[in-house]
Amino acid sequence: MVRKFSVDDVLRLVSIGEVRVSCKRDLAFTISRNDLDKNKVLSEVHIVRSDGSRVFLVGEGDSRPRWSPSGSLLAFISRRGASEGERGVGVFVWSGFGDARRVAWFRYGVLALEWIDDSSIAVVTPSPIDGLYDSDEDYYATDRLPLWIDGVGYVAGLKYEIHILNVDSGYSRKIAEDDERIVDLAVGDGVLYYVAIESWRNPIFSRLVEVDIKSGSKKTILQGYHISSIRFIDGKLYGLMHRNEIGIASHYKLWVIEDGKPRCLTSGILDRNIYSIAGLVDGKLAFIYADSGSSILATIDDGRIRNIVGEGGYVHSAYAEANVIAYTYSTSTIPQELYLYVEGEHKKISRFNEWLLGEVSFSNPIREEISVDGEMVEGWIMLPKEGSGPYPVLLYIHGGPKGMYGYTFSPEMQLMVSEGFAVVYSNPRGSDGYSEEFADIRGRYGDVDYKQIMAFLDHVLSKYPLDGNRMAVTGISYGGYMTNVIVTKTDRFKAAVSENGIADWICDYWASDIGYWFDPDQIIGTPQENLKNYLEKSPAFYVDSVKTPMLFIHSAQDYRCFIDQSLAMHVSLVLRGKESKLIVFSKGSHGHSTRAEPRHRKKRYQMKIQWLKEKLKA
Repeated sequence: MVRKFSVDDVLRLVSIGEVRVSCKRDLAFTISRNDLDKNKVLSEVHIVRSDGSRVFLVGEGDSRPRWSPSGSLLAFISRRGASEGERGVGVFVWSGFGDARRVAWFRYGVLALEWIDDSSIAVVTPSPIDGLYDSDEDYYATDRLPLWIDGVGYVAGLKYEIHILNVDSGYSRKIAEDDERIVDLAVGDGVLYYVAIESWRNPIFSRLVEVDIKSGSKKTILQGYHISSIRFIDGKLYGLMHRNEIGIASHYKLWVIEDGKPRCLTSGILDRNIYSIAGLVDGKLAFIYADSGSSILATIDDGRIRNIVGEGGYVHSAYAEANVIAYTYSTSTIPQELYLYVEGEHKKISRFNEWLLGEVSFSNPIREEISVDGEMVEGWIMLPKEGSGPYPVLLYIHGGPKGMYGYTFSPEMQLMVSEGFAVVYSNPRGSDGYSEEFADIRGRYGDVDYKQIMAFLDHVLSKYPLDGNRMAVTGISYGGYMTNVIVTKTDRFKAAVSENGIADWICDYWASDIGYWFDPDQIIGTPQENLKNYLEKSPAFYVDSVKTPMLFIHSAQDYRCFIDQSLAMHVSLVLRGKESKLIVFSKGSHGHSTRAEPRHRKKRYQMKIQWLKEKLKA
């Protein structure tokens, strides 16, 4: 008998992370699962041999698997064997049998690692400037920005080093260092390539640096672009880059860099944002891009793009080697699993979440499209399986603003539908998955996006059995911001749940880890230069008009949208005698809704559902 999807079901779901393919077509990938008893998210490395046999490397906190060039060794990072208070992570190597051995320990973590040959690995690790971290860890001193990075913690006084690690002896040799944050690493022919931000004052732009492996000499070979990632494949260096044509809303395009000169492979061919480079398959470069709610795995060859998989679904990650592509994939009604694309065929490799499909029937989203002032807006509605309506309505708003709703599996939305709510969501202007021009919402937050979100809601209200008198609005990050904006503009909603959102752009400018460069790009100028716009776009200054009961959920360690943002709304509302409730989780970063400790996630779901049911009488 089919039953209702539950909070416990959400926490039983397995998430598949990075996947790598060896030259022998062996697969290595990480999975994450929740352990409520230990209150931990456990990360493990799994291996699937080309003959179908499987190996599970027993350990906690394993991640970033990397096959050696010969495919005989697997490196990964882990905290296995570390004491509870011990700082850092280890680099481990597994030889294909027995247990993995620890090769080295890096006190300040590992940001990237790549094999050079079967005996050495390049490692990027942070390092304290002037021993600042070691002198007294109860304080941090800095004359740079940012003070902290969300999900990482305090980064004041850090530089970044590249080490060459000998896997036999464990000897580590520093080959290069950079005062700025290194964001990616690739191994070329006798050289290393790394991407670093141009400077902490201007992190929107990047530097591409080449390092000679033998001598350690380095030179900057490319500037003036924002580079998200690089890959060295078959003698060529590829990058996902843009020129900041429309600021940080610019789409990443696919480039090849030869002799320090970049050439765009997708210009004039694909006006969509590219997420990642997978590698070569049958001589064609494979990559993932966003399109109208789908995340699509495709190849490009001589200016022609061919989709492999993902239309009407979502490819989360992919890696190509030895003419095969391993990829993770989900749909709106099927949770994420691992697949293999080989010789034109798709083979399902994992079945971690298949147990759920035989027990629960999920709601299939219905796509709708409207025109607002001549601009197409796409969205979806999910209806409960039981009853005939009219249903109470939950309006969801995604993060970003350059996020995207669509055809991935959303545990929270399916959970809300199972509780009897109709779920409505759309991709207003500013969203990913459409043209670069559509993604540009600079200086217009809370304006055109608000108009399109509400127009889509009105469209589905007129077409489906929905109760317009029992509606709530919710969102996280930018979605939390738009929730705050909406309640200052209308009293149509009987409840609102704002999570980790922004309420005061002025405070966000100096408290957020990215505020000092993100906000001037998106809100236009600094608060000192454009105070009028900062005030106009900050809902905390318009709380007098709020009539909607509010629930704010925030994590205390959110350094992206600092906790003062929800406090600004909550304090202002409470002191005016308006209904407001604040829930603060003592741990967890900006992404607490999906990455927090299991008990926190469970409690969040339970409290959110209870509050919404109470306010909407659902």
